[in-house]
Amino acid sequence: MKKIFLILFLIIPFCGMSQVDIVFHIDDQQDSVWYFCKYRGSKTAIVDTLHCIQGTARYLSPNELPQGIYLLMNENRIPMTEVLVGKQQAFSVSISDLNDLNSAKVLRAKETDRFFKMMAKVRMNEMQIAALESEPYSQSNAQKIDSLKKDITSFGEKLKIKKKGSFINLFINSLKRHNMEEYWDDFQLDDPRILTYPLIDNKLEAYFNSLPVNADIINAEIDKLTAKTGDCTEVRDYLIWYFYRKYYSPEYMNLDDVYIHLVDEYFLKYEMENVSESIKNMMADRAYYLEHLKIGAKLPEIAKLYSVKSEYIAVVFYDKTCKKCAQEGRILEEIHSRHPEMTIFPVEVNSGIMDDLLVVYDIQTTPTIYLLDRNKIIIAKRIKAEQVERFLNID
Repeated sequence: MKKIFLILFLIIPFCGMSQVDIVFHIDDQQDSVWYFCKYRGSKTAIVDTLHCIQGTARYLSPNELPQGIYLLMNENRIPMTEVLVGKQQAFSVSISDLNDLNSAKVLRAKETDRFFKMMAKVRMNEMQIAALESEPYSQSNAQKIDSLKKDITSFGEKLKIKKKGSFINLFINSLKRHNMEEYWDDFQLDDPRILTYPLIDNKLEAYFNSLPVNADIINAEIDKLTAKTGDCTEVRDYLIWYFYRKYYSPEYMNLDDVYIHLVDEYFLKYEMENVSESIKNMMADRAYYLEHLKIGAKLPEIAKLYSVKSEYIAVVFYDKTCKKCAQEGRILEEIHSRHPEMTIFPVEVNSGIMDDLLVVYDIQTTPTIYLLDRNKIIIAKRIKAEQVERFLNID
């Protein structure tokens, strides 16, 4: 009976009022709930809850799905498989072994079928590449790795279809590996479908983490990349918000100009997703104050700071209820005992009372430490107490 049920489920003609009719079957699955999810970059959101009976579930909808890569998760929210949904949206997928994508059988959707073939090849070759990369370097291994990468590319080219604008072609192109100079050549940033799977976030992170820690270089690369989005404001806005999150509180303290550039050249110039006038004003205010808090700028006067005569001044914004502030304070005292040429200048803050202070000095958390030279010029910022000593000129 189980086999009869499954066969009937899979071969019933796709008809009725449903614009989308997708049947999933995965062997050896208990009756449960599955989640059919969509991607936006690396984020996921549930499209629908499916009821799995004898390993089979069905997604029906009167509305066409946006083309993209979708994710099927089990009742514990553990990913089981991804599936490409292209132009053909009435199809079935049957998988006998989730660890072997070659076991996937797709009916009535050429793009979806080729997606599983492509991912099976990628998974197999990437496993071999990872094994070779874990071994000591040798010219022989390097050649094997290069051969495996080329094999993925050539295999993908064979899977492409002639239909113009097909999503499978866009997807296959996005998987190509290039050197840094050609890194974005086959990544179609002017097509919103590129946002429907996590690869865009992975590529952005890898690329921008490889750049020199230089605001001018990073800003130039941001401009080049956003220019590739053309008239596709959806991808442009996605990129700008990605950069905003990445460089709001950057890992390196000399990158404030990236935030300022994003605000001045994008948020204040364009109508962007989820950006109201009040948000624009808030961003503009922060950009204005950051101009006065950059490395090499003179820290604005606070509580008679300018009257302090010292070779170095560690300005510490703290909250008296903050345990971390007390710990950092003790470390600064130890450093001061070894380097009396450094003065500790504590400034108490309270987010409920001193909002202006938090904004003017960009206090996101406490403690926040600025290290100044004798002229009150900022030489380090947003550092831990234990890092202060490395910025002192020690003979």
